[in-house]
Amino acid sequence: MRGVMGFCMNIQQLRYFCAVMRTGSFSAAARAEDVTVQAVSKAIAELESELGGPIFVRRSRGVVPTAFGIELNQYAEQALVAFDQVGKVLEARRDAAGAAHDDVFRILLAVPYFNNYRIVCAGLERFLSKQLAMKVDFGLCMGYEAVPQLLSGDLDALITVGEYANPLCDCVRVGSLPVGVFVANKHPLRKKKLITIEDLAPYPVGHAEGLDDFNETILNLYLKNGMTSRVVNVRTQDEVKHLLRDEFGFTMGVGISAFAMSPSWSMLRFVPKDSIPISVCAVSAKDHKSERYLKFEHFMLKDFANVMKLLGS
Repeated sequence: MRGVMGFCMNIQQLRYFCAVMRTGSFSAAARAEDVTVQAVSKAIAELESELGGPIFVRRSRGVVPTAFGIELNQYAEQALVAFDQVGKVLEARRDAAGAAHDDVFRILLAVPYFNNYRIVCAGLERFLSKQLAMKVDFGLCMGYEAVPQLLSGDLDALITVGEYANPLCDCVRVGSLPVGVFVANKHPLRKKKLITIEDLAPYPVGHAEGLDDFNETILNLYLKNGMTSRVVNVRTQDEVKHLLRDEFGFTMGVGISAFAMSPSWSMLRFVPKDSIPISVCAVSAKDHKSERYLKFEHFMLKDFANVMKLLGS
């Protein structure tokens, strides 16, 4: 740490210094601190160099402090006590934060961000908190962002639209949703009540990097079932807007009203023969499956339809 006079000593140097003062030798101090004699000797030499004078007189049997060393010791001991107290305060704060963190059931939904996602997430938080009788934290993410959190235990559940395969995770289908096709309001297909896969062939479709390359998403499902539209990678909201507005392109998503609210684009639905239900899955880590997650999974399997009613499906 650098003080007002420009000294650059660290707490470990002071700790070793005080240990030498208490024990009377470098070797005894090293044993007390569980380090090598060389580590203590080096720290004291660096401290003396920084302070500009000796703090110990070396003798054949141990060391004795100089007058400056004796004066320094009283302040060094106070500094160590204060530093250790700060450490205890920070540790207690961390423990309290961790306990509060453990009281929250954390869920992320792997879908692209949409206009009113904050309102939707807040509504789902309130609904699930009430139904599950526990505090729920609900948000959106790119799929790849969530998996490390799942595996570390920092995230309780990931919801994917489409199946997700990972040997370290369990994927449970809790329900299914209709599919929606999102186009700009001036798109040529906008006036159709229902569309077919063939209707979409002349128009490019957006591939959301980090989402459509993560799991069996709606786009991947339709590409496997005959869709021939040109695929365009989109990484930002501006690129999505350009695709929809300037190229008469489209994106694919879940066909529920909560995700379809926008003044600049609209949601189209497929004719029955081309309407392929998409699975909604609860993903959890095989080694981090809490009782809260099991309660959530059971609820979703039983009451998925009621959750969807909240979103206006």
